[in-house]
Amino acid sequence: MTHSVRVVTVTQSDPFFTGRFFETFLPEAVRVGVELVEVVLLRSFNESRVALARRLAGFYPPPDFARLALRYARAGLDERRGTARTVEGVAARHGVPVRALATINDPSYLRTLGERDVDVLLSVAAPEIFRRDALAAAPYVLNVHNGRLPEYRGMMPTFWALLAGEDHVVVTVHEMAERLDAGGVLAEFPVPVGRQDTAFDVSREAKAHAGRHVAALLASAGTQRWPAARPIDAAAGAYHGFPTRRDARRLRSGGRRLL
Repeated sequence: MTHSVRVVTVTQSDPFFTGRFFETFLPEAVRVGVELVEVVLLRSFNESRVALARRLAGFYPPPDFARLALRYARAGLDERRGTARTVEGVAARHGVPVRALATINDPSYLRTLGERDVDVLLSVAAPEIFRRDALAAAPYVLNVHNGRLPEYRGMMPTFWALLAGEDHVVVTVHEMAERLDAGGVLAEFPVPVGRQDTAFDVSREAKAHAGRHVAALLASAGTQRWPAARPIDAAAGAYHGFPTRRDARRLRSGGRRLL
């Protein structure tokens, strides 16, 4: 490519994980010549705030849920005081436009990607399945997945890796396909896990690690340095849903804290 690599990201907003990805992605993108054209925000977990709160309350034991709520309150206070934590806050600090959409599969929006010469449509914890038109909307349509594939397909892959006793987690960048987490793997970035790291810590560090390395990878799009995709056998792995309170107890009984 003779121009800088132009990227649109699709994500959901939170002050801990996706915000952390952009904190490391944006400075590295500037350094390596990747232009983040726009951040598209979808509704978190593609559900209402009440439904999201119920989901989290069904996973975290009450003391941990209370601590998590306090962290959200502190992050909101930080944001009001001028310290960016959310995706939109981090984007605004770097002058990157943010657009809220009901769905990434909106044909009228997808047409704008070609009009703006977008090279990469990048999913970062996007809470929605990309349909056929979205998968064809840019030369590269990629996903950042915080788990090794095909072993940890699905939701919260770092949690399931920790529950399995892994001593590291893997950030995977792969091509998107009509089947979830099934496209060819382009790159894997291991993230070591300390004995005292909480599940929350590991998820945050994986997102930070991903931001730096994904920006560097995207800089090679359209060049001879772009890696060949490695097919994966999705049938050989497992699809994991959102963990339950019982799963949380199993992790804690193994000596790993949630928060």
